[in-house]
Amino acid sequence: MNWEIEIIKYLQQNQNVFFDFIFFIFSFFASYIGILLIFVFFYIFWKKYSYLFLFACLFNVGFNYILKIFFARPRPYEISNEIINVTNSLGKSFPSGHMVCATTIVFFLFLFVFNSKMKKSTKISLYFIFIVFLCFVALSRMYFGQHYLTDIFAGVLLSLCLSIIIYYIYKAIYLKFKKKSYRKNVF
Repeated sequence: MNWEIEIIKYLQQNQNVFFDFIFFIFSFFASYIGILLIFVFFYIFWKKYSYLFLFACLFNVGFNYILKIFFARPRPYEISNEIINVTNSLGKSFPSGHMVCATTIVFFLFLFVFNSKMKKSTKISLYFIFIVFLCFVALSRMYFGQHYLTDIFAGVLLSLCLSIIIYYIYKAIYLKFKKKSYRKNVF
């Protein structure tokens, strides 16, 4: 854990108003605000999956909250007096809730772009932007003294695994329902 403290100290040694603002923006959109904005976007452009996205977000965040209670890992600024607490956060450190939100958002944006009829070059550009967004959210959480690198990785892994499971369960149920309704219409 000492090496994780060193990473945070390194990120915080260059603190300034510009970085504070940039990282705040990324953290802001990796929270409930981002979920709400993407839900509205999906509701307008990809209605079929909008409620699945909302369910996945709520489920993933809820599961993350349970893990935070179970592990009860103190935040970095609570462990080391060399770490500056730049923003206020509720709860414990492990896993990172912002990374759970950001990864769930990016997972569904990936699906949206993958299933769209955009040009391949546009899709690749958007995938790159999504990855950059995740990286900046990860950096922001450490820059603010809220999370360790392992909290970040755990949040990404948790969200990815849960989102994939939720998506494939939905697909299985949707396809089964679609086949049943097709049979009723045929006969």
